[in-house]
This record gives sequence, structure tokens and C-alpha cells, in this order.
Amino acid sequence: MDNELLKSVHLVAELSNSGTVYAADDVFSTVVGYNASEVDGVMGLSDLNTGELITRINNKTLAKALRFEFTDEAVSVLVGIIVTAGSNLLGVSRAVQNKVASAVQDMIGITLAAVNIQISDVRSR
Repeated sequence: MDNELLKSVHLVAELSNSGTVYAADDVFSTVVGYNASEVDGVMGLSDLNTGELITRINNKTLAKALRFEFTDEAVSVLVGIIVTAGSNLLGVSRAVQNKVASAVQDMIGITLAAVNIQISDVRSR
């Protein structure tokens, strides 16, 4: 496979008889972003640089709310969220970590090394 094509994809599995499976950056972003935003107590994703609420989820905005670190052995992610007022911050964070880790495992087939959470704000609906 051309090395130029491999810049935005990551190895998921090497299947002995049928080839190799790669997943694009956007696949990881979509799985993590949509699952993180669906957790009770999460008002929405937040821009990791500005802390602003992201109102529309698409590939461009997910790039602002998520940071991935890919190594040969592991994948880690940082997720920016805004929590709904009255929610338990630790409880919501743990729920996001669990949901994201499970979704990546179930949908992509790999285990995340870490799901780190950055709570940018707490707001009322």
C-alpha cells in the first residue's frame, strides 16, 4: 500500500489470509465524538482550545473537540466536554470514558490506552 495513503489511517488488524484492515482518522473521531456526546450529563463537546460549545458535530468540529495520540502499541484520546449543571463531574467523566472505550472496542476492534476528559465548562440547559 502506498505510504502517502497511510498518513491518515491506522492499523486495526492484520488478517492472516485476507489482508490488513485500516481505519481513517475520521472513523476514530466519529465513533468517539458521537458516543461522548450521547452520555447523560454531557451538554455537548467543547473546543479544546477555546472551551466553546460545539453545536454541530461534523469532521471539522470533531477535530477541535478531540485529540488522538497514535503509537505503534496504543491509542489515547482527549475529549473536550461541557457538563450540564447539577451533574456529578466525576460521574459524567467516568461514563464518557466507559462509553467511548466500549464503542471503540466494539466498532473498531481496538482497546484505547486512555480516554482523558477535559471539562471546559458547566452550563444550564
